[in-house]
Amino acid sequence: MSILAKKPSTTHDFVMSIRKCARAIMRMGQDDPIFVFSHIDADGLAAASILASLLTRLNKPFIMYFQPQIVPETFQDLWNNLEPKYAIFLDLGTDTPSKIIEDSPQVEMAAIIDHHICLRDLTEDPRISVANPRVHGIDGGAEICSAGVAYLIAHAFSKNLSGIGSLARFAIIGAIGDSQDVGRDRSLIGLNRMIVDYAKRLGVVTEQRDLLFIGRGIKPLYRLLAELFTIEIPGISGSYDGALDFLTSSGVLDQKDIETTYLDDLPRQKKDLLRKKLIERIMIQSPGKYTIETIDSVIMGMTYKFQAERRKAFMYARDSALLLNACGKMKKPHIGVAALLSRGSRKYYEEVIKLYDRYRALIANTIRHMEERIERRENILAIFDGRDLMHEELASTVCSIMSVAYSQNVDIVMVVARSLGNILKVSLRKTQGSRIDDLAGVLSRVLERMKWASGGGHEAAAGAYVLEEEYDKFIELLVTLAREKS
Repeated sequence: MSILAKKPSTTHDFVMSIRKCARAIMRMGQDDPIFVFSHIDADGLAAASILASLLTRLNKPFIMYFQPQIVPETFQDLWNNLEPKYAIFLDLGTDTPSKIIEDSPQVEMAAIIDHHICLRDLTEDPRISVANPRVHGIDGGAEICSAGVAYLIAHAFSKNLSGIGSLARFAIIGAIGDSQDVGRDRSLIGLNRMIVDYAKRLGVVTEQRDLLFIGRGIKPLYRLLAELFTIEIPGISGSYDGALDFLTSSGVLDQKDIETTYLDDLPRQKKDLLRKKLIERIMIQSPGKYTIETIDSVIMGMTYKFQAERRKAFMYARDSALLLNACGKMKKPHIGVAALLSRGSRKYYEEVIKLYDRYRALIANTIRHMEERIERRENILAIFDGRDLMHEELASTVCSIMSVAYSQNVDIVMVVARSLGNILKVSLRKTQGSRIDDLAGVLSRVLERMKWASGGGHEAAAGAYVLEEEYDKFIELLVTLAREKS
């Protein structure tokens, strides 16, 4: 049973690239280990989990390295030290890895598995196999992520390897983690949709419209509400006592069950009551700020639950993506991969939960300082300068939260953090009301005008590394070029 059995003819070349990568992987690792370089966000770690599982099944020796982003000047030292004969890049862009490999005569075979925008012409180097949907006209920002591409490559081996179908859950986690739930009711579309349907037929996942509270399997319901960042709930957001009072006074929760009741413990009628009471609270105490439809679109949507998963925190795709992001941002990406691949192990599970708790505390502390540090440039850009407040791995998470808070006020939100030496990490997001179509396109035009910079991304999210001495120039260029596109 093939995922792409009913594929449109327009995906033919993409399917051929998938098969080419699968053949390349099969030929790697005969006489030397395969060096795998993976991004550290949920998509990258989900892709790494798929590839680790595949290479293990193929009995291929491999070593994994995790990178927040490839900055050629710093990555080159690692690359030169390793001198890989076989290399695979996961979710780290297509342009930079292909250039690095082209300039490396010791590489015999390499694969690039990605979904980011490509600015270079596709390499003609016969040693390099590239699987990127964008090269073939498929929207890599909405229809499939790097984990999805990695899964399709693994699926090419499914006739000869057992259990490949179960890896579809990682592809779904990657898509959710990369905010590709852009369909009706926050569902997945395109090739992601085909993977979901295939996984449903195999009994790997179930799909249901429900309350969209990320962390539903990680923490009790009252904490879930108090720590909800997607929409401000007066008297509840940021207050455990406020959340407890709301849940008990509204009849959703009994006082004696507060520490042991999770969202999934509520019967359907209680969930419906919770939804109704939340809408009432927001509409009454924040008059004119939201419509009922807007609130419903934020708190309700499609959930993806994994049937064979018994660990509560990993039962849902959104929770799993949150935990993977926490591991990556806390500089322990290997723990996230190990936890996904070791479903029976309590050791990695407990480590992940500890990392998440630390991650949540850091994010909460950062957000407390957000409003006082926001700098606005017209109605185009809102900037949060966190150079002395957070390490660079937190920038993208804070930026995503900020994009919700400023969804109707500016086109782009930006978070800056300090990286190595005089290098700054910049994270960018489009807001919901943005007039910008392609954020990565705007960023690429900015970077062309910089003395030294690197970066990339998607239509809705992007990131870059810039020299601190050129920080002001970066902002001015960003505002000017975004204004032209708005």
